[in-house]
Amino acid sequence: MSTRSHIINNWLDTLFPDKDYHLESASEDASFRSYYRVTHGDESYILMDAPPEHEDCGPFIDVTRRLHDCHINAPLILEQNLAQGLLLLSDLGHNQYLAELTTDSSDELYKRAIDSLVRMQLQADNVGLPAFDETLFQQEMNLF
Repeated sequence: MSTRSHIINNWLDTLFPDKDYHLESASEDASFRSYYRVTHGDESYILMDAPPEHEDCGPFIDVTRRLHDCHINAPLILEQNLAQGLLLLSDLGHNQYLAELTTDSSDELYKRAIDSLVRMQLQADNVGLPAFDETLFQQEMNLF
């Protein structure tokens, strides 16, 4: 078992003392972060693993709060262990927009997506966030 796996399982054991949970990979990120789906009984959560030597959970927590403040659908942060770089998040489900996009659903899905983008543009507090300038744009593009 890797060191990160050991850290993750130890933390989950404290959150779910009955140890009756299942952990599976949910997705990867274009960074050092990894995401796992945790099922415990009938409940499902997302575990974000962001090794603190490579990632800082602070910006994720900050932006999540900003999105919630303007009623954008973003995961809730249910538990956190910042020293170990772990967050337990609400699970928004398995379905992604692309998988749900059909001729019948496209108008409604695009309307909801555009409404969220407009709300974010008009209402989200961006004070203190880094400017998305050419340098930051290039750093993001280099991740590809």
